[in-house]
Amino acid sequence: MEYLLFFLEAAAALALAAGVYFFLVTRGTLIFESLRSSKDGTAHIYWIYRNRFLIWLTDRPFIISAILLFNYRRLVDDLVRDLNPSLEGKSVLQSSCAFGDISQKIAAKCHREGAKRLVISDLVATEIRHSRKKLAKAATGQSCLFVRENAAALAYLDRSFDYVVIFFLFHELPLHLKYAALKEAARVLKPGGKIVFGEFHKPGPWLLRASGKLFFKVFEPYAREMWDGFDPVKVLNEDAACKWEFSKKTYFGGNYQLFSAEKIS
Repeated sequence: MEYLLFFLEAAAALALAAGVYFFLVTRGTLIFESLRSSKDGTAHIYWIYRNRFLIWLTDRPFIISAILLFNYRRLVDDLVRDLNPSLEGKSVLQSSCAFGDISQKIAAKCHREGAKRLVISDLVATEIRHSRKKLAKAATGQSCLFVRENAAALAYLDRSFDYVVIFFLFHELPLHLKYAALKEAARVLKPGGKIVFGEFHKPGPWLLRASGKLFFKVFEPYAREMWDGFDPVKVLNEDAACKWEFSKKTYFGGNYQLFSAEKIS
């Protein structure tokens, strides 16, 4: 019994410490930046992506998997498969870096299928350095171009890419930047190309909704907009000159989604 109590106490202490840590490096960032009155356009970016030590501490397979309730691997594998029918001669943009091994998976597929280029962009220089380091270790042979730029204001010309990948970025952006980032992805996409993103989604079971509301309230205040305020179909259809074909797959009771939009014209 003593061992069981010790285990439960240790687990509770670990959970509390993890909760405090993630609060400080996510929601705590927004609170601090609002007091600082930052005007450089980066007030929404969490410290967890700005600091090299915090990135090193957090970007670990078990932690990333646990954050997504152990659905990370399914989401990544399905997203990479959705880059089809072939990447041969294609240009791919990963708009914003991401924790985990998604960039390595995309790079491996690009190399395997003979993609023309893979560009990985992010607004945060620290994230770019971290991602470049991970790709160098992956040894896929794929030459990636790393670019520092804003997903909501891309410097590329219209119709520059065949695929645009966005993985768990939208939920960290205020609503107006969500719209801007998606419209920019659409702008740089070639006809016949595809936008693919993985994100949170409004779940069906009440328990997931209740826990999701609490999680977003504490840690991710912009994420709740993925449930009610942000409609990618509506946003993309606002441009009458473009026609789209949409598909969506949900995971874990609808808590996560893999969304794709193919640009027909």
